[in-house]
Amino acid sequence: MGNGNHIDMHITLDRMSRIVVPKAIRNRFALKPGDDLEMTVESDGIRLRPAAPASPLAEEGGLLVCSSAVPLSAWDMGAFLDEQRTQRSTEIGGL
Repeated sequence: MGNGNHIDMHITLDRMSRIVVPKAIRNRFALKPGDDLEMTVESDGIRLRPAAPASPLAEEGGLLVCSSAVPLSAWDMGAFLDEQRTQRSTEIGGL
C-alpha cells in the first residue's frame, strides 16, 4: 500500500496477457467497461491513466457547474484505504 496519493498494488497478467484493474481503482476513477485508458511507456515502467474526458464543467445560467460522474466517495482517501485493507485481509487470511 502507499501513502496519500501513491498506492502500490500487485496485479498479475492473466493467461491471455491481460490485466484487470482492481475494483477499488475502478471505483476511485469511476471507470466502467468500454472506458478508454491512456498508456505511457516511461523509462522505468508503464503508466495507465483514464483518457482525458470532455470537461465536466458546463455553464448554466452564468455559473460554472461540475457534472462529473466521479462519486464523492472516490475522493475519500481514508475510505479507499479502509476498503483496500479489508479486501487484503480477506484475500490473505479470510478475515
